[in-house]
Amino acid sequence: MSSLRLLPPRATLQLHSRQLQHRLLFPSLRHSSTSPPPKPRVLEKPERFNPPSHPSRLRSRGPKYYGPALSDREREMQKTKRYPHMMPPEGSFMHWFLTDRTIHLWITITILVSLTFSIWLQDFLAKTPYRDLLPPNSMLFSHPITFFGRWAEVYEMHVAYTSAETAERRKAKMDDVAKRSEFRKAHGIESNESGVFGGWTAKPDEDNLGPADREGGRAAAVAPDTDASPIATEVKEAVAAADDGSFVDFEGKTQPAKKKWFGIW
Repeated sequence: MSSLRLLPPRATLQLHSRQLQHRLLFPSLRHSSTSPPPKPRVLEKPERFNPPSHPSRLRSRGPKYYGPALSDREREMQKTKRYPHMMPPEGSFMHWFLTDRTIHLWITITILVSLTFSIWLQDFLAKTPYRDLLPPNSMLFSHPITFFGRWAEVYEMHVAYTSAETAERRKAKMDDVAKRSEFRKAHGIESNESGVFGGWTAKPDEDNLGPADREGGRAAAVAPDTDASPIATEVKEAVAAADDGSFVDFEGKTQPAKKKWFGIW
Protein backbone atom coordinates (compact mmCIF):
# COMPACT_ATOMS: atom_id res chain seq x y z
CA MET A 1 0.00 0.00 0.00
CA SER A 2 2.91 2.26 0.77
CA SER A 3 4.26 1.82 -2.78
CA LEU A 4 0.93 2.72 -4.30
CA ARG A 5 0.77 5.88 -2.27
CA LEU A 6 4.11 7.08 -3.71
CA LEU A 7 2.89 6.87 -7.33
CA PRO A 8 1.56 10.15 -8.82
CA PRO A 9 -2.09 10.30 -9.85
CA ARG A 10 -3.18 9.62 -13.44
CA ALA A 11 -4.43 13.15 -14.05
CA THR A 12 -0.98 14.53 -13.33
CA LEU A 13 0.67 12.02 -15.71
CA GLN A 14 -1.75 12.88 -18.49
CA LEU A 15 -1.11 16.62 -18.08
CA HIS A 16 2.63 16.10 -18.13
CA SER A 17 2.47 13.99 -21.31
CA ARG A 18 0.39 16.62 -23.06
CA GLN A 19 2.93 19.32 -22.21
CA LEU A 20 5.75 17.20 -23.66
CA GLN A 21 3.83 16.59 -26.87
CA HIS A 22 3.06 20.29 -27.23
CA ARG A 23 6.71 21.20 -26.81
CA LEU A 24 7.81 18.66 -29.41
CA LEU A 25 5.23 19.73 -31.98
CA PHE A 26 5.52 23.51 -31.46
CA PRO A 27 9.03 24.47 -30.33
CA SER A 28 9.12 27.78 -28.49
CA LEU A 29 11.00 30.70 -30.06
CA ARG A 30 12.45 33.38 -27.81
CA HIS A 31 12.91 36.90 -29.13
CA SER A 32 15.16 39.29 -27.24
CA SER A 33 13.27 42.34 -26.17
CA THR A 34 16.42 44.55 -25.75
CA SER A 35 18.34 45.98 -28.72
CA PRO A 36 22.14 45.54 -28.92
CA PRO A 37 24.16 48.30 -27.17
CA PRO A 38 25.13 51.18 -29.46
CA LYS A 39 28.75 51.70 -30.41
CA PRO A 40 30.59 54.42 -28.49
CA ARG A 41 30.98 57.75 -30.22
CA VAL A 42 34.50 58.51 -31.43
CA LEU A 43 35.40 62.17 -31.33
CA GLU A 44 37.77 63.64 -33.87
CA LYS A 45 41.25 64.26 -32.47
CA PRO A 46 42.02 68.01 -32.48
CA GLU A 47 45.22 69.30 -34.05
CA ARG A 48 46.24 71.17 -30.90
CA PHE A 49 44.83 72.18 -27.56
CA ASN A 50 42.57 75.21 -27.87
CA PRO A 51 41.83 76.60 -24.42
CA PRO A 52 38.61 78.54 -23.95
CA SER A 53 38.82 82.30 -24.29
CA HIS A 54 37.01 82.87 -20.99
CA PRO A 55 35.85 80.71 -18.08
CA SER A 56 32.36 79.41 -17.72
CA ARG A 57 31.47 82.28 -15.43
CA LEU A 58 33.14 85.44 -14.24
CA ARG A 59 33.78 85.67 -10.53
CA SER A 60 33.25 89.38 -10.14
CA ARG A 61 31.82 89.30 -6.66
CA GLY A 62 34.04 88.77 -3.65
CA PRO A 63 33.59 86.17 -0.94
CA LYS A 64 30.21 86.28 0.66
CA TYR A 65 30.15 87.42 4.28
CA TYR A 66 27.12 86.26 6.25
CA GLY A 67 27.78 88.34 9.36
CA PRO A 68 26.76 91.91 9.99
CA ALA A 69 28.37 94.71 7.99
CA LEU A 70 31.70 95.88 9.34
CA SER A 71 32.10 99.43 10.48
CA ASP A 72 34.93 101.73 9.40
CA ARG A 73 36.63 101.34 12.76
CA GLU A 74 36.61 97.55 12.52
CA ARG A 75 38.06 97.69 9.01
CA GLU A 76 40.91 99.90 10.21
CA MET A 77 41.54 97.49 13.08
CA GLN A 78 41.76 94.59 10.62
CA LYS A 79 44.65 96.30 8.81
CA THR A 80 46.74 96.40 11.99
CA LYS A 81 45.62 93.07 13.42
CA ARG A 82 48.32 90.41 13.46
CA TYR A 83 47.94 86.66 13.07
CA PRO A 84 50.54 83.88 13.29
CA HIS A 85 52.71 83.45 10.15
CA MET A 86 51.42 86.69 8.67
CA MET A 87 53.23 89.66 7.13
CA PRO A 88 53.79 92.59 9.49
CA PRO A 89 51.17 95.34 9.28
CA GLU A 90 51.63 98.21 6.87
CA GLY A 91 53.50 101.18 8.25
CA SER A 92 55.69 99.15 10.58
CA PHE A 93 59.49 98.90 10.37
CA MET A 94 59.49 95.18 9.53
CA HIS A 95 57.03 95.71 6.67
CA TRP A 96 59.29 98.40 5.19
CA PHE A 97 62.40 96.26 5.68
CA LEU A 98 60.87 93.21 3.98
CA THR A 99 59.22 95.00 1.05
CA ASP A 100 61.70 97.80 0.19
CA ARG A 101 63.86 96.97 -2.84
CA THR A 102 66.51 99.62 -2.23
CA ILE A 103 67.61 98.21 1.12
CA HIS A 104 67.85 94.72 -0.38
CA LEU A 105 69.97 96.07 -3.26
CA TRP A 106 72.36 97.77 -0.83
CA ILE A 107 72.62 94.62 1.28
CA THR A 108 73.45 92.49 -1.79
CA ILE A 109 76.08 94.93 -3.09
CA THR A 110 77.64 95.23 0.37
CA ILE A 111 77.95 91.47 0.72
CA LEU A 112 79.53 91.08 -2.74
CA VAL A 113 82.01 93.92 -2.17
CA SER A 114 82.94 92.53 1.25
CA LEU A 115 83.58 89.08 -0.20
CA THR A 116 85.69 90.51 -3.04
CA PHE A 117 87.76 92.65 -0.66
CA SER A 118 88.33 89.76 1.75
CA ILE A 119 89.51 87.46 -1.08
CA TRP A 120 91.88 90.16 -2.41
CA LEU A 121 93.25 90.82 1.09
CA GLN A 122 93.91 87.14 1.80
CA ASP A 123 95.62 86.72 -1.58
CA PHE A 124 97.75 89.84 -1.00
CA LEU A 125 98.83 88.74 2.48
CA ALA A 126 99.70 85.25 1.23
CA LYS A 127 101.82 86.36 -1.76
CA THR A 128 103.50 89.61 -0.73
CA PRO A 129 107.11 89.39 0.54
CA TYR A 130 106.66 92.66 2.49
CA ARG A 131 104.12 91.44 5.01
CA ASP A 132 106.42 92.33 7.91
CA LEU A 133 106.37 95.99 6.85
CA LEU A 134 102.59 96.28 7.21
CA PRO A 135 101.37 98.38 10.15
CA PRO A 136 99.63 96.65 13.08
CA ASN A 137 95.85 96.60 13.14
CA SER A 138 95.75 98.51 16.43
CA MET A 139 97.11 101.53 14.57
CA LEU A 140 93.90 101.87 12.54
CA PHE A 141 91.96 103.70 15.27
CA SER A 142 94.87 105.59 16.84
CA HIS A 143 96.52 106.86 13.62
CA PRO A 144 94.26 106.03 10.64
CA ILE A 145 96.03 108.35 8.15
CA THR A 146 99.44 106.87 8.91
CA PHE A 147 97.95 103.37 8.80
CA PHE A 148 96.51 103.74 5.29
CA GLY A 149 99.59 105.62 4.06
CA ARG A 150 101.90 102.79 5.08
CA TRP A 151 99.54 100.28 3.50
CA ALA A 152 99.71 102.24 0.21
CA GLU A 153 103.53 102.26 0.32
CA VAL A 154 103.71 98.52 0.94
CA TYR A 155 101.23 97.88 -1.87
CA GLU A 156 103.32 99.97 -4.31
CA MET A 157 106.39 97.95 -3.34
CA HIS A 158 104.43 94.74 -3.90
CA VAL A 159 103.29 95.89 -7.37
CA ALA A 160 106.87 96.83 -8.33
CA TYR A 161 108.15 93.46 -7.10
CA THR A 162 105.48 91.58 -9.06
CA SER A 163 106.22 93.57 -12.23
CA ALA A 164 109.98 92.94 -11.92
CA GLU A 165 109.39 89.24 -11.33
CA THR A 166 107.15 89.02 -14.40
CA ALA A 167 109.73 90.86 -16.53
CA GLU A 168 112.48 88.48 -15.36
CA ARG A 169 110.40 85.45 -16.28
CA ARG A 170 109.64 86.91 -19.69
CA LYS A 171 113.31 87.77 -20.28
CA ALA A 172 114.38 84.25 -19.28
CA LYS A 173 111.92 82.76 -21.76
CA MET A 174 113.12 85.07 -24.54
CA ASP A 175 116.76 84.19 -23.79
CA ASP A 176 115.90 80.51 -23.91
CA VAL A 177 114.21 80.94 -27.28
CA ALA A 178 117.20 82.92 -28.61
CA LYS A 179 119.64 80.22 -27.43
CA ARG A 180 117.62 77.53 -29.18
CA SER A 181 117.58 79.63 -32.35
CA GLU A 182 121.38 80.06 -32.23
CA PHE A 183 121.83 76.33 -31.62
CA ARG A 184 119.73 75.50 -34.68
CA LYS A 185 121.67 77.94 -36.84
CA ALA A 186 125.02 76.55 -35.62
CA HIS A 187 124.02 72.97 -36.45
CA GLY A 188 122.27 73.81 -39.73
CA ILE A 189 118.81 72.90 -38.48
CA GLU A 190 117.33 76.31 -39.24
CA SER A 191 114.99 76.22 -42.24
CA ASN A 192 112.20 78.32 -43.69
CA GLU A 193 109.61 75.62 -43.02
CA SER A 194 109.80 75.57 -39.25
CA GLY A 195 106.49 74.10 -38.22
CA VAL A 196 102.93 74.55 -39.34
CA PHE A 197 102.57 77.96 -37.72
CA GLY A 198 105.85 79.36 -39.04
CA GLY A 199 107.90 78.67 -35.91
CA TRP A 200 108.01 80.43 -32.58
CA THR A 201 111.73 81.22 -32.43
CA ALA A 202 113.11 84.70 -31.79
CA LYS A 203 114.56 86.32 -34.87
CA PRO A 204 116.63 89.51 -35.09
CA ASP A 205 115.40 92.52 -36.99
CA GLU A 206 117.72 91.76 -39.90
CA ASP A 207 116.00 88.44 -40.55
CA ASN A 208 112.60 90.14 -40.67
CA LEU A 209 113.72 92.66 -43.30
CA GLY A 210 113.08 92.06 -46.97
CA PRO A 211 115.79 91.95 -49.65
CA ALA A 212 115.11 95.55 -50.67
CA ASP A 213 115.48 96.85 -47.08
CA ARG A 214 118.73 94.90 -46.54
CA GLU A 215 120.43 96.72 -49.43
CA GLY A 216 119.83 100.05 -47.71
CA GLY A 217 116.86 101.43 -49.55
CA ARG A 218 113.57 100.70 -51.18
CA ALA A 219 113.41 98.66 -54.32
CA ALA A 220 113.48 100.83 -57.38
CA ALA A 221 110.58 100.62 -59.70
CA VAL A 222 111.16 98.46 -62.72
CA ALA A 223 111.86 100.68 -65.70
CA PRO A 224 109.51 99.66 -68.45
CA ASP A 225 110.87 98.97 -71.90
CA THR A 226 109.67 101.64 -74.30
CA ASP A 227 109.75 99.29 -77.27
CA ALA A 228 107.77 96.53 -75.56
CA SER A 229 104.06 96.56 -74.99
CA PRO A 230 102.68 96.94 -71.44
CA ILE A 231 101.38 93.35 -71.50
CA ALA A 232 104.86 92.01 -72.32
CA THR A 233 106.34 94.08 -69.50
CA GLU A 234 103.89 92.63 -66.99
CA VAL A 235 104.67 89.09 -68.17
CA LYS A 236 108.43 89.69 -67.79
CA GLU A 237 107.97 91.06 -64.28
CA ALA A 238 105.83 88.09 -63.28
CA VAL A 239 108.38 85.58 -64.67
CA ALA A 240 111.27 87.33 -62.93
CA ALA A 241 109.39 87.42 -59.64
CA ALA A 242 108.56 83.71 -59.93
CA ASP A 243 112.23 82.85 -60.55
CA ASP A 244 113.49 84.87 -57.57
CA GLY A 245 110.75 83.67 -55.21
CA SER A 246 109.31 87.18 -54.84
CA PHE A 247 106.45 89.23 -56.22
CA VAL A 248 105.71 92.83 -57.14
CA ASP A 249 102.98 94.47 -55.08
CA PHE A 250 100.51 97.11 -56.22
CA GLU A 251 102.95 99.92 -55.43
CA GLY A 252 105.65 98.45 -57.68
CA LYS A 253 107.78 97.11 -54.84
CA THR A 254 109.38 93.67 -54.93
CA GLN A 255 108.38 91.69 -51.85
CA PRO A 256 109.59 88.22 -50.80
CA ALA A 257 107.00 85.51 -51.26
CA LYS A 258 105.92 84.00 -47.94
CA LYS A 259 104.69 80.47 -47.86
CA LYS A 260 101.09 80.18 -46.73
CA TRP A 261 99.83 77.13 -44.88
CA PHE A 262 96.40 75.93 -45.96
CA GLY A 263 96.11 79.15 -47.98
CA ILE A 264 95.46 81.23 -44.84
CA TRP A 265 98.75 82.19 -43.19
